[in-house]
Amino acid sequence: MITKKRIALLLAMILLLGALAGCSSAPVETESKFPERDLQGTIMWSAGGINDSVSRAIGPYVKEHLGKTIIFTNRPGAAGGIATAYVNDQPADGYNLLFGAENPQIAKVMGTSELDYSDFIPINIFCSSVGVLIVKDDSQYETLEDLVNDMLARPNQVKKATTGPGGLPQTVATMMKAVNGVEPQMTVFDGEAGATAAVMGGHVDYLITTVGSAIEFIRAGKVRALTVFHDEVIEGLEGIPLIVDIYPEYKKFMPWGPFYGVFVKKGTPQEVVDILTDAFEKAVKHPEYQKILVNYGTVPMGISSDEAREYVDKYRSVTSWLLYDAGGTEHSPEEFGIERIE
Repeated sequence: MITKKRIALLLAMILLLGALAGCSSAPVETESKFPERDLQGTIMWSAGGINDSVSRAIGPYVKEHLGKTIIFTNRPGAAGGIATAYVNDQPADGYNLLFGAENPQIAKVMGTSELDYSDFIPINIFCSSVGVLIVKDDSQYETLEDLVNDMLARPNQVKKATTGPGGLPQTVATMMKAVNGVEPQMTVFDGEAGATAAVMGGHVDYLITTVGSAIEFIRAGKVRALTVFHDEVIEGLEGIPLIVDIYPEYKKFMPWGPFYGVFVKKGTPQEVVDILTDAFEKAVKHPEYQKILVNYGTVPMGISSDEAREYVDKYRSVTSWLLYDAGGTEHSPEEFGIERIE
C-alpha cells in the first residue's frame, strides 16, 4: 500500500533527478582562456643589443592579438645560459617566454650548459643577421689585413671584446683562428651594447658583432667597419668589404649568422602553443615591425612550427661541427647526437 508519505518522497526524488539532469545538459567551462594575465618575456642579452631591440619592438604588435602585455626582463650572462635556465625552471604554461638568439644551440658542445633549443618549442624566428668587425673611429687599423698582421706580430696582445663562450664574437674568433692563425686577448662583456661601448671608448681594439647592433654607430661614423662576415653584400653596407673577398678561405663557412626569436618551454600545451604562434606570426608580418627589422640591419624571416624547428636544428649542426673541426669546443657533437650536415 502506497502511503501519502511515500508518494511525496517519490515526487521529491523525481524533481531532484530532473534538476540534476538539467544541470548536466548545461555547458561547463573546464579550461580557462589563454592568456588570462600578462606574460613574462625573458631576454637573453643585455639592454641595447639587437636581441633586446627586436624583442621589445614586437611586444606592442603581439598585444594587438593576445590582448595582454609582455613584461620584458633582461637576464644576460653565460652566453644566454642564465636566461635559458631561468625560463626552463618556470612552469610550461606559455606565460614565460624566452626571447633568445642562436647561442644555446652550441652550448652543449661548448660545455657551457646542458640546455639548448631542443628543450624548448620555437614559436617564431623573427629575423637573422650577419657579423661585422668594428674598430674605433680613429683606430690605427685601416683594413682587416692591418688588424690580422698586427695580431700575428703580437700574439695575445691585441684586445678583442667578446660576449663569452658560444656568442657570435667567440664563434667568429674561432673561424679567424682557423683561417688566419690569430689569437687575441679576450675581454668578456655581458652583451653587444657593452662590448660596442668598450670599442668606442678605446678599452679594446676590436669587436665582431651583429650588423644590427653596430649599424647605427657605423652610419654615424662612431666606429669603423673593416669587414662583413657574409658572402653577399648587405643593403646599406655596400662600402664594407666582404670577408670572402679579403680571404677566400672563409667561403666554406658562409653564409652563416645569428638569429633571433621567441621560445616556450617544452611541454607547453599545444593549444597554448597554437595561440602564441598565431599571435607572433601576425605581429612579425606587421609592416611597421618589418621596417624595424630592416632598420636594424637584419634579414626578416618570420618562420614558425616545423620550419622554425628545422632552421634552429640546422644551425646547431652546422655551427657545432664548424667549431669542433676548428678545435674550439669542449665536446664532440656526436656526444649529443648532433648529426653533421654536409
